[in-house]
Amino acid sequence: MLLTIPNLWKTPRCRPLRWHLLTLVLAAAAPLATADTKRVTVPIALPFQQQSSIQASSAPAAVAPSAYSVQTTQFTQTATPSSAAVSSAAPVANLPSSEPAVVAQPLVALPVAVVSSLAASSQPAVLPDNTATTVATPTPAVAASKAQASSAAAKPAPANAQVAKAKPAPEPAISIPLVTTAPIKAPRYPAGHPEAFVAEFEDYVAHKIAPFVPGVAIVVVSGGQIKSLQGFGVRRAGTREKVTPDTVFRLASLSKPVTATAASVLVNEGGISWDTTITSVLPKVGFKNTRYGNQLTLRHALSQSSGLPRHTYSHYIDQNMNYADVVSRLRYVNFVCPPGKCYAYQNVVYSLAGDMIKQKSGMSFESYVGKKVFEPLGMRTASYGLNSYNASPNRASPHIANGKRWVPTAVVSNWYKVAPAAGVNASIVDMSKFLLGQIGRRQDALPLAVLKPIQSRVTKNTPEQNYYGVRKAVDNTAYGLGWRVFDYGRNKNFVHHGGHVKGFRTEMVFNRDLQIGMVFLSNSETRLARDVIFKFLDMHERAQQAARAAKKR
Repeated sequence: MLLTIPNLWKTPRCRPLRWHLLTLVLAAAAPLATADTKRVTVPIALPFQQQSSIQASSAPAAVAPSAYSVQTTQFTQTATPSSAAVSSAAPVANLPSSEPAVVAQPLVALPVAVVSSLAASSQPAVLPDNTATTVATPTPAVAASKAQASSAAAKPAPANAQVAKAKPAPEPAISIPLVTTAPIKAPRYPAGHPEAFVAEFEDYVAHKIAPFVPGVAIVVVSGGQIKSLQGFGVRRAGTREKVTPDTVFRLASLSKPVTATAASVLVNEGGISWDTTITSVLPKVGFKNTRYGNQLTLRHALSQSSGLPRHTYSHYIDQNMNYADVVSRLRYVNFVCPPGKCYAYQNVVYSLAGDMIKQKSGMSFESYVGKKVFEPLGMRTASYGLNSYNASPNRASPHIANGKRWVPTAVVSNWYKVAPAAGVNASIVDMSKFLLGQIGRRQDALPLAVLKPIQSRVTKNTPEQNYYGVRKAVDNTAYGLGWRVFDYGRNKNFVHHGGHVKGFRTEMVFNRDLQIGMVFLSNSETRLARDVIFKFLDMHERAQQAARAAKKR
């Protein structure tokens, strides 16, 4: 059979010839290609390599032990960076984002890590999320160069183009000291002692909660004194960074009592009244029903009795909308009742109280709280905002559940935009001081004239609205000013608030008459927190009953 040239070319016999001709063609074309083009090799960083580069870039920012000045007292040791350490720290601007990067983490089973003691040391703790110890702002030269680059890259806008609204600058980070506080273990008493409940509650957290969450910190006050101050577990799953009494957590809605306390200080100083109307201080805030809107007061905002629907525009905060834009939309919302006549939990409307404090005090809301609440009580690592959270050298990372394990996640910044409602960062040491102030043990800082108005019932509600379920012993529930108030069993006037934001869960409860209290902070959204306040109250009541029975014998 005769083969044509095309058919012959396709036979296996001609395969070496085909490869030889192809090589000659490519060799002849190579000089032409390289003469007109430049070959550039671009390295591609995978996610884990990007994380390594962040670690490498932040490594110089770690402050050496000798770069700290150490102040020692009987119970604490505080290390603050020297000026040389601050100047050598890499600025946060070098990082790709102000939020910790979301990096795939191995699913690690959480061990039981109980912190029974903490050696005093000036060595800075290893930071989670691979961020620098010191938050520094860019130098003027760097800022100027960035401004020139951005202006050069910007294209001239058309004459009829609308100018975008400038977003307000975030609250600058404050300097968060590295504090080392020795934990306090609960005293052990025999059955029948009225304070046996302290050790029982500490053991409950250590054995029934801590093994099932990444980390948790607690403080228990009895007889007006701190009887237990403990950290359990780790700041970040998959690491050995232990939770200590000085580990900073996000408080979420436990920030609301802080705002109410600051407002009460301002009222006590004569700077504002509980009946001061919102529109008289914030005339740009508008409401659909102007008659009801003009009746809204500071008391209504803080007592959750604005008359607006429950959680008005909280979903916009979830969507990361600018706070000022959310407030501007209040003029579209119908009231469901006149102000002061019904209970409806709020975050946006509650935060208007912070705007009122700012206007009446002449300083930022955050600065006023720092000057009037944090500093007088000695809450040294308490702060507001994401920048300050990232500046905390000993902070807990948020976690979300993945099956039966906890996985670290990125910090959600949107709820920091409503700082009066959910913006505080604090350690259990800070909260122990806040607790002592709330039960009247620090009247030099928080006199009873400040405490009584906010801890009294203002807006009647139901146990379900206070998230207490259908517990039969709960009665006479209400919302005060930034606090939930209820009776439990034979005891009256318990004061409580909790908080929840992505990756964090908080609870605080106390009774000023009984001089007891407890604060619970966790870097996870654990369901176990739902029962923790009533476990504490039940243990206290059983101890009192046993003590009364022991006296009769």
